[in-house]
Amino acid sequence: PYLYYDPIQKKKMMMPEYGGDGKKEATVNAITPAIAFPGHLAPNGLLFYTGNKFPARYKNGAFIAFHGSWNRAPEPQAGYFVVFVPFENGKPATDKWEVFADNFSGGADKTKSGRADHRPCGLAQGPDGSIFVSDDSKGTIYKISYNK
Repeated sequence: PYLYYDPIQKKKMMMPEYGGDGKKEATVNAITPAIAFPGHLAPNGLLFYTGNKFPARYKNGAFIAFHGSWNRAPEPQAGYFVVFVPFENGKPATDKWEVFADNFSGGADKTKSGRADHRPCGLAQGPDGSIFVSDDSKGTIYKISYNK
């Protein structure tokens, strides 16, 4: 790719390999993403929630499993969580996202070093509306429920 979208500047930027310097905007006619995430979080699973187990605000929203980084140096590693993006009329309701389930890494030290205990990979919705999160590091499957 010769351009990337910078979620902080909210601009399409030219890649360094093509003359970009972090300030030079790409002039190409490319689609602006509906929502953007920081680099190296590694989104692996996507689930549009259709159940009724959770509060109404989650209905038709997107859950995304972030596998986490291992090569983000010199920045600390990041990811290892599940986020939620609210949707309205088939599109993200905002450009903001929120962490829904966290601490898969096993703590800040493990996140920082990229030695996470668990790495969210896949998502599924159960027949009762619960959400299942798979971990491809230790082979664990988590069930997330909501008690009213």
